[in-house]
Amino acid sequence: MAPDRFLNDFAALKNSGRHEFYVTPGVHGEVRTVRFQRWKKKPELLKALDGLLTTVAVDDAQIRGLANLIGERASPQDVDLSLMVLASQMARDDPNVVLVTDDFKMTTTGEKANLGYTTCPPSTFMQRLGTHASQKAASSFNSLSRRIRAAEMRYAISRVNEYDIQAKLTWMVDSLITAAPPATKPAQNAGSGASEEALSTSLKRALRGEQIKAKHKKKIGPLIEICAPMVSLDAHLAGLSTKAYSTDVEGAYRMTLLALSEGLEAFGLGLAPLGEGAAELANTAIAGYIQRAETALGLMAKMSGEPSAARLHLSRALQAATLIDDQHAEMHSMHQLGLLATGSDDWERASRLFETADRQAQSIASSRLPYLVLSGITRHLNHDKELAEQHIKTAQGLVMEHKAEASRVLAKIGTSLLSIDQPGLALELLDEAMECALESDQSDEMERLADLLLMANAAMTKVDTLHHEGLRLLLDQLNTINEGSQKAFEERMGEIEDQVVQHMKPLAETWNDWQPSQRLIGDGGPLTVVRSEVDEHGHTLIVVHHATLGSLGVWLPEGRLPVSPGYLLSLGTTRVKVAPPTVDLQEQHSIRGIVAIEDSSALDFVVPTEEMTGED
Repeated sequence: MAPDRFLNDFAALKNSGRHEFYVTPGVHGEVRTVRFQRWKKKPELLKALDGLLTTVAVDDAQIRGLANLIGERASPQDVDLSLMVLASQMARDDPNVVLVTDDFKMTTTGEKANLGYTTCPPSTFMQRLGTHASQKAASSFNSLSRRIRAAEMRYAISRVNEYDIQAKLTWMVDSLITAAPPATKPAQNAGSGASEEALSTSLKRALRGEQIKAKHKKKIGPLIEICAPMVSLDAHLAGLSTKAYSTDVEGAYRMTLLALSEGLEAFGLGLAPLGEGAAELANTAIAGYIQRAETALGLMAKMSGEPSAARLHLSRALQAATLIDDQHAEMHSMHQLGLLATGSDDWERASRLFETADRQAQSIASSRLPYLVLSGITRHLNHDKELAEQHIKTAQGLVMEHKAEASRVLAKIGTSLLSIDQPGLALELLDEAMECALESDQSDEMERLADLLLMANAAMTKVDTLHHEGLRLLLDQLNTINEGSQKAFEERMGEIEDQVVQHMKPLAETWNDWQPSQRLIGDGGPLTVVRSEVDEHGHTLIVVHHATLGSLGVWLPEGRLPVSPGYLLSLGTTRVKVAPPTVDLQEQHSIRGIVAIEDSSALDFVVPTEEMTGED
């Protein structure tokens, strides 16, 4: 989010008179040297926010009193305590006071001491600000919220051994679910009764647990209870989303399908005796719950290698989103459907979906870059060269404006293309992402991109090479690298090419007797699945990639395992044999060796779900 835009949007919310933002003097002391690292000249945080925050002093005696109340051993730091005291004091006069913190201990301690305020993490705070901002500002706040949430999740997971991560993640997810935008003021008919729109709004609010007018509640009648089974779907999905990785996507899919089926059955039974008007109200009210459930099912089906089921679920999600005119959800569904179409080489359908998603992005001031790039690629592959050029030219302007952000977006698209077994397409985009990362001096991102480029090269087949003739020239237009960076870029890519050459050679060492898996994978780290194939005898070959070893073929004679590109495979404690690849397998998959597994039940597959969706 650009500095001026963020500060102006934040100031607009404060000047509206509906919001006030407070800190204590201790906060000033704690963050006095903190700077905005991505802003020009890296200004100090508090100086940039001067005039937007009100500082309120809290007596030391009050801080010590709170420490004694909750017990010194369980007490947060004094700065945190000062904020808790201030929030508690303000909550006596205003029940809407919210303490924004990423410290889960401040939340649990405040609840135990019954201090009267609520808490939310910074990501939810930004999302809530977006609900009160202008449409353009809302998009910026929501984008920032997603980036903060990803950082919060990574940090929480990094401290998994220090506290109850499940509880913290559940709190984060719950705060997100309850951060629904406020309902619009119900419109009234000229007469004394409530309009259909007002009743629809009141029903949605009631399902979110909000208080509604007694007369509206009376008119809605039994619909709140009838819709209740569908509301529980959000809790089910929250339970799934508290896991950074899923070890049983098929199991989660079946559980979610059962939850949706049971909810719809109960909903239908309750609604059947009622009239058309009530049915319309109820179906509109539950459309959001259906959209979220169908989206989750679609993504899980995609990750399980079931594209037909994924398309059905995502199409239903799109239909539900249109019913409630949720443009963000519509855009998300079209994006995922476009990726599925791309994975099956249906370029025309993919183009239409991405182009429509781009129009939605424009209407809600969301980022257009992923949809423009994917529209350009699929139009090119469909031989619509003029349209492809138009899309890429427009995308170029966005890339040149914010190269650091462009690097992240292009890498995300590349990863999603790898997950649908389109390494040739991914390779071209990762190349452009590397240019942008180098020019914006993102060393960590460059290392990550180098690993992705190695994987994409390893996953390439002859078919991929033929597919994408001329695509390089088109995508080269995305970024114009400056002369000073060109040499450094060529050197970096030369290093990667050298690694690619080494990874094309068979392993120097193989062995015919069983050996501990650690002998093959010394660090015990996971292998990334590139593709999975089943031969005519029902045997499975899983092509995997390792950053050091390159590509290997894992041979499973027991039959098919439901894995897809992007899955992470750990060998566990089983023993392995390693044989040289056949000429055909080496040419087809660029694998360096064939790995036989003594006990396939020891294998552990996990799905990095966030990375495989193609979106934040």
